[in-house]
Amino acid sequence: METKEYIENRINTKIREYEELSSKYHKVHIGLMISCFCCLFASIVLHVLYLILPVVWFILASVVLIVASLFLFFFDVLNDYSSKSSEYKQKALMLSYEMNLYLAKESDFESLGYRCEKWM
Repeated sequence: METKEYIENRINTKIREYEELSSKYHKVHIGLMISCFCCLFASIVLHVLYLILPVVWFILASVVLIVASLFLFFFDVLNDYSSKSSEYKQKALMLSYEMNLYLAKESDFESLGYRCEKWM
């Protein structure tokens, strides 16, 4: 198998796959954190509304929002989406480094210094 075929068929497809997975896990992590903070903010708003208009449903709703916020937070922590995102990003970067080494080998290591300098 030629170097260009190996790069196109194996390395580039894996790099794209890892970058997509990294992006997906990052979006899930950010979405869960935003929803967690929105639940907490809505709970604070309900507490302020309870001071203005004392309705028991405001307190019950804020308790439900706090429980939902804790559930979302622990769901994110237990599934560890942020580290999965960074792990796939690191894999994509390492494959890019490997691709640069293959390209340098193909051109008899003439431009290896420039390619490796980017990663050092």
